[in-house]
Amino acid sequence: MTTTEPAVVVSGYDGTRESLRAVFWAAAEADRRRGALVLARAVEGSWPGTQYPEMALAPPSPGADRLREEAEAQTRETVREIGHSHPDLEVRTVLLEDVPGPALARVAARAGAVMVVVGPPGTRSPARAVFGSTTAALARSSGRPLVVVRGDDPAEGTAHLPVLVGLDPVADNSATLAFALDFAQRHAAPVRLVHAMTGRSRRLSGPSAMMVAELAEWLSVYPEVPFEHELVRDFPERALLARATRAALLVVGDNRRNPLRRVLCSSVSRTVLRYAPCPVSVVGTGA
Repeated sequence: MTTTEPAVVVSGYDGTRESLRAVFWAAAEADRRRGALVLARAVEGSWPGTQYPEMALAPPSPGADRLREEAEAQTRETVREIGHSHPDLEVRTVLLEDVPGPALARVAARAGAVMVVVGPPGTRSPARAVFGSTTAALARSSGRPLVVVRGDDPAEGTAHLPVLVGLDPVADNSATLAFALDFAQRHAAPVRLVHAMTGRSRRLSGPSAMMVAELAEWLSVYPEVPFEHELVRDFPERALLARATRAALLVVGDNRRNPLRRVLCSSVSRTVLRYAPCPVSVVGTGA
């Protein structure tokens, strides 16, 4: 007899209001999946604020013990708050006393997380600066989808909004579609697939045969998920941001292997991570 391990959602937390919203989004998602939440708390001051990795070997700054104690106390309070709204959810905690981006990826790998959730990039603390500088790279280094929880109250009023998906016409969209359709099914939400094409001389004649076959395959796996496929002539970033105002989640791919596609996909992911008015998921495509 085989057993299925509960789904684990890892959420990075640095004590700010924005990251706290991300924690509660992650808690709701873990609870919906009847899984567990790993709350990874970044401890400010435990690493130098520098871009040079060798400086991570420097000794902790003065007051590190006090900062650690404050972080632990704040984390305990956050766990209590999560318990009020999700009393049956298992919550585990870990302190990140190394550079948060790589440390968070290691936590996710050890936990076998189905996703990593963080707040939007910002500059109000050293932790947020590091989280913000590594969000797109974190999706690749962790090997699992990254969700950046944007929006003022992302859990409010999104019950009937679609999951918006940006499709790459020449890349493998399998991982992106799998994550988006699974998320939509769990939330009883429709999916809106957006295929943006640019170029004056290119005819807007529809998706390629490869993409049609790919879509048909994945949509057949989730026949109960309503969907629409929109073909537009526009830059991908602009097309997605224009439609993200009425979306529960925006999902885009981030190509890992093809250098040219990696540059283009990273440009799209960076733009939507910075400007989208809703939560954004970046899924490594691996192709």
